[in-house]
Amino acid sequence: MILKKIELRNFRNYVRQSSEFSERVNIFSGANAQGKTNLLEAIYLLALGKSFRAGHDRELVRHDCQAFSVQGMLTGDVFPVQPSTITINSDGSRKKIFLNGTPLRKQTDLVGMAKVVLFAPEDLQIVKSAPSFRRQFLDIGLAQCSSIYRDDLYRYTAVLTQRNRFLKDQIGKRVDRNELAAWNDQLIKYANRVAAGRYHGLAILAPIASRYHAMVSNQREELHVSYKSALNPASKSSLEPAAETYGHALAAKLHELEYAELARGLTLAGPHRDDLMLTIPDQGELRVYASQGQSRTAALALKMALVELIKEMTGDYPLLLLDDVLSEFDNERKSALLETVMGITQTFITTTDPERFSDNPDCKMFRVEGGAIQE
Repeated sequence: MILKKIELRNFRNYVRQSSEFSERVNIFSGANAQGKTNLLEAIYLLALGKSFRAGHDRELVRHDCQAFSVQGMLTGDVFPVQPSTITINSDGSRKKIFLNGTPLRKQTDLVGMAKVVLFAPEDLQIVKSAPSFRRQFLDIGLAQCSSIYRDDLYRYTAVLTQRNRFLKDQIGKRVDRNELAAWNDQLIKYANRVAAGRYHGLAILAPIASRYHAMVSNQREELHVSYKSALNPASKSSLEPAAETYGHALAAKLHELEYAELARGLTLAGPHRDDLMLTIPDQGELRVYASQGQSRTAALALKMALVELIKEMTGDYPLLLLDDVLSEFDNERKSALLETVMGITQTFITTTDPERFSDNPDCKMFRVEGGAIQE
């Protein structure tokens, strides 16, 4: 997949911008707060229909403007014609998405077309922060790989929301056992599908992440990635077999937790409470003890593994976005990172240090200043 061109209108600090990209590596340099990250945000928006940092579309509309537009021209096997255009228009409250001028029925129809992997300094949270960051990392990747997984996750989330609403409504009342059983059946059905999708994806991703981690750490450490669930202790050492028993384990757990859930009005077991365990042998879980350097290396290995996972599951490499991550690494890891990404897929890198790339024939250089991009 290749993003050949992008056009921005009143997006963040851009008034009107049109840029054509190299199929290999694109370098965007400039001082802070000039628009480098805003460009990556626009590319991410084309792939997933949402920003990776704004909570609401209104934040994406340029100051004193009424609406924004982002349009990308792309090529790839997934598109009906070559090249194809994806256009996203929003007035901050309503969003319209078009493929070759035809409106998409819903935003999720966009996901899986222009696939993307973003690595930004904030991604250290995947390693050090709450389980929700690690679940989100895996879910966003798998949603781009499989419409089945995407639909199962959507349905699971909807059932979870409705079941929680039911549980809260039952507090202080005589429990409607029939309705509770019905919600349990629905929750287990989609939980089993989501867990199976995660186990399958992780079986592919884990060894790739370990390989990239060894490469970037110069073979000094070995990263282990496993699925952590209170429902299935066997999942720590076995991936696919554990998925087969997830639904049965969840049914037993819901029965065990019934009184606690009714007291709290909250579903206390299921994929929404699972985690990815990141460990280094003889040292322990990275979430607990990892240094900043170890966290950066592990996060990078996971992101690069996600690139390969998407290629493995879809046959198409995603766009790779690296937002000012070079400044976060020492020289040894910088060199390892650049050696790793060069030539794998179309890559977009923001930096304040363009000299590192200026002599590389694979790189197309851009200068970003005051919401304008120049070659």
